[in-house]
Amino acid sequence: MKGYIYLVKKKGIHSIGHCKDLNLMRKKINPDEIIQTLFLEDVTSLEARLFRRYKKARMPDSAYFQLSPEQVEDCKKQLGQKSQMPKSIGAEFSICITGSIVLFLLLYFSLNYFNLNFLVRTSYSLVFSSIPFWLLLSLGNFGGYETADLPLFSSWANRTKAFASAAIILLLAYLFFLSSLA
Repeated sequence: MKGYIYLVKKKGIHSIGHCKDLNLMRKKINPDEIIQTLFLEDVTSLEARLFRRYKKARMPDSAYFQLSPEQVEDCKKQLGQKSQMPKSIGAEFSICITGSIVLFLLLYFSLNYFNLNFLVRTSYSLVFSSIPFWLLLSLGNFGGYETADLPLFSSWANRTKAFASAAIILLLAYLFFLSSLA
């Protein structure tokens, strides 16, 4: 869902949430101060990440937080354009792909030391490069958000993509290994 994610303060308590229209949110919540806003294509995953990040300061079953000044500054940083936090589930999937590539290259060149032939090296490397996708499938995330705070479809879409990717990588590994035996 496209929209704004916001950090506002009202009567000493902070609220993290999302909306499509900031003016409507202003009228509805009537905050004392709008601290930070950010427009995103997918607001729910970043909101869930922020809820997890500040879960110890979260008031039970609400979007209200008793944030310290340091946490407010950190939240402002996370809502900034230069934040390192993935802002969507797709960005998390990209991290998974990058991790797979790095694992593949490290193992491939490490196995080169043992003088294994090209096809065997490649097949072993592919097996290990599927690990990030299996983690994403089993956990639903890499610890960045609470899946309970996301719509069910978002989490399962991520898991389905992870399963398909892991299965394809393992199939390639199997095909390379079979080729090495021939």
